[in-house]
Amino acid sequence: MSKTDKIFIVGSSRSGTTMMSRVLANHSSVFSFKELHFFSQTFSNRKKNSLNYNESVNVLSRLFATQEQGIFNDHVSKDLLEKSKSLLNENNQYNYFSLFDLFLNSILKDNNKSVACEQTPNNNYYLEEILTNYPEAKVINMIRDSRDVLLSQKKKWKRKFLGAKEIPILESLRSYLLYHPITTTFFWKSSLLETRKYEGNNNVLVVKFEDFLLSPKKKCKEICDFLDLDFKENMLLVPNIGSSTQEDSNDKLFIDSEKISKWKDGGLNSAEIFLSQFISSEIMSFYGYQKKKFLFPPIFVLFYLLSFPIKFILSFFFNLKRISSVIDLLKNKT
Repeated sequence: MSKTDKIFIVGSSRSGTTMMSRVLANHSSVFSFKELHFFSQTFSNRKKNSLNYNESVNVLSRLFATQEQGIFNDHVSKDLLEKSKSLLNENNQYNYFSLFDLFLNSILKDNNKSVACEQTPNNNYYLEEILTNYPEAKVINMIRDSRDVLLSQKKKWKRKFLGAKEIPILESLRSYLLYHPITTTFFWKSSLLETRKYEGNNNVLVVKFEDFLLSPKKKCKEICDFLDLDFKENMLLVPNIGSSTQEDSNDKLFIDSEKISKWKDGGLNSAEIFLSQFISSEIMSFYGYQKKKFLFPPIFVLFYLLSFPIKFILSFFFNLKRISSVIDLLKNKT
């Protein structure tokens, strides 16, 4: 039996976190959860650390609702409220970590599994809290070429029409309107700078998306060794769904190496590639990504520089609900 009871898959969005979650979910001991966004949307908005019974019921029931229905539809049913109440003691005080633990263990028990795998990418901003409160947890940090991440984010609005019907049309519109190469690349850079703080940490493993796709069996064995799990060939039989550049395919189960360097096939203009490389140059070099050479900056760079303030303002208004979480995160990290 694995000594690891919790796995957190983190990284910049669109870097293969979902794919890695599916791979691990094929292991008989592992249950992979949906993207819960518990730390960024619930824990980050906390007003206090200790919760009474009613507050605990609210937090726990919303976790169950997100797992059951996804982050875009977390309506709490009466059944989920009753389930949460049955797990809690009215005389106890709870904190966010004990409630999260209670939730994970409940789902594991229901599914006869022993290892919880959580795949919310932005949990990398909460690794200090996670590793402090769950010292036995293991973290897999997924890294992908910033230009492929940029292409995927640019096309992300299409996901609703490529198989992800549960995504609200307003969310697709938000993705379309808010895309900007400067913003996206800064988020990619910020994500990698955050997780670079944990280099050398025995509980954190860096996995390059491209390396995994080129040598899936070898890399999967290394990951299993890190997690103290036995490797099984069937772990690599995963559906190719979740891409923002091609339609979902559930019938073919394999690791698709053609997703490497998709940006070279088109979809990004020269200005987007230039800006991505310029902003993330040092990080790209650190992780061995070769940069395309430019004699001069493309003229369209000027358009993105001029449009950036407008997109930044749009981002602010489209993300008003998330602003408090960001402010709280910044306070906690300073």
